[in-house]
Amino acid sequence: MKFYMKQKVFSLKQDFDIYNDKQEPVYRVDSKLISFGRKAKILDLQSGEALCEVNQKVFSLFPTVDVTQNGKFVSRIRKKFSFFKPKYVIEGMNWVVDGSILQHDYTIFDNQGKEIASIKKKFLSWSDTFEFEIINETVDEVLILATILAIDLAMDLSES
Repeated sequence: MKFYMKQKVFSLKQDFDIYNDKQEPVYRVDSKLISFGRKAKILDLQSGEALCEVNQKVFSLFPTVDVTQNGKFVSRIRKKFSFFKPKYVIEGMNWVVDGSILQHDYTIFDNQGKEIASIKKKFLSWSDTFEFEIINETVDEVLILATILAIDLAMDLSES
């Protein structure tokens, strides 16, 4: 199943919708404008219910972002030290990220090397638009979306 994340160019809060392959909004990313560390929630658009949270760990040497679901820790996305290309580790889920993260063209694999999702940035668009395809549909799509959001947040933090 394919999803599209279209981030707004001129937005202080960085709120945006996530669309399905029919271009229908299904989730909303709601970020906090003022907080200690960056935080975002993935909301179900129909119910308004918070499905997952992504929170920056403020006191860490490298950019680190936690993913929680129903108030429980699920995973931690952490940038590792690397000289040549950025490397990110997904702790808690036993997932691996491989590809060109700087160009937003990467794949998430499970611990057995099976592809879970692929992420591509669509160029020549007014806003940052990402297309991601969930390959393994047995994995909770909201957790995959939260992981992608957390990687994007960690990348933003390492660039600032």
